[in-house]
Amino acid sequence: MPYQLAALLAASAWAASSLIATEPVRRIGGPRFCRIRMLWVCGMLTIWATVKGGWSTLDGGNIGLLALSACVGLLIGDIALFTSIARIGPRRTSVLFATNTPMAAIGGVLLFHETFTTWSLLGAVLTVGGVMTAVNFGTGQGVPSNIYERVDGRLAVGAAWATLGAVGQAVGVLAAKPVLDAGADVIAVAAARVLIATAAMWILARPTDRLARPMKQGPILRRDHIRIAASGLIAMVVGMTLLLYALGTGDTGVTMILSGTTPVLLLPILWWITRQTPPPGAWIGAGLTVVGMALLV
Repeated sequence: MPYQLAALLAASAWAASSLIATEPVRRIGGPRFCRIRMLWVCGMLTIWATVKGGWSTLDGGNIGLLALSACVGLLIGDIALFTSIARIGPRRTSVLFATNTPMAAIGGVLLFHETFTTWSLLGAVLTVGGVMTAVNFGTGQGVPSNIYERVDGRLAVGAAWATLGAVGQAVGVLAAKPVLDAGADVIAVAAARVLIATAAMWILARPTDRLARPMKQGPILRRDHIRIAASGLIAMVVGMTLLLYALGTGDTGVTMILSGTTPVLLLPILWWITRQTPPPGAWIGAGLTVVGMALLV
């Protein structure tokens, strides 16, 4: 599979996952949601890595990088991301979270001596600009109480959590890239990251719950486990594995920019769910993104 396609599929997986997660995460909070989700993901990825026989490809010398990737990318990044979704919804979160794209791209240039051609650089600018335009103008006047658009608490606080999540994601993928470049199996790397992050999340359960508690605490319902497991399967098992595959086989900057198109992909899905047509600015942004992706690919 071309790594560009893998990155786009990862973005699609994250778009679907964020919508599945919105209702339960608003009720139970980002940290609790992440802890339960990680238990499901641990089981899925551990079985997959064992059946595939990928554990033997991991080098003990890379445990530090895997721990850094897990703790910053998943412990901090995921908790911050879902705390933001709980407060300001998936659309606003996604546009702020998309800033991990240029962060990781710049990191790839500085750390791994990657370069952009003139056309790739233009494509990168158009893609990032299109994502920002599409999401900023991606909702018309409508129902402020809609679960996907409602703001609980201060918008600035939710935005800060999303930005923290973006930083965590960027650092997490950059830390994992040398391990992948060394020939480690993608599934084994994903499973190792999740195992480390899950242990850290449960050890730090109380402080993270206090720090990122939801505005309105609610109970965990039986049906929540189905949504949480589905969100984990789509985002972590499928989406993150595709991203790690793309990172291991392709350019960091291009991979992160293409995987950052999640906000644009959310537009038609939200249109279908809410029955509200996005305004012209949203389609202009989407068009810029398509052109940018074409130049990148």
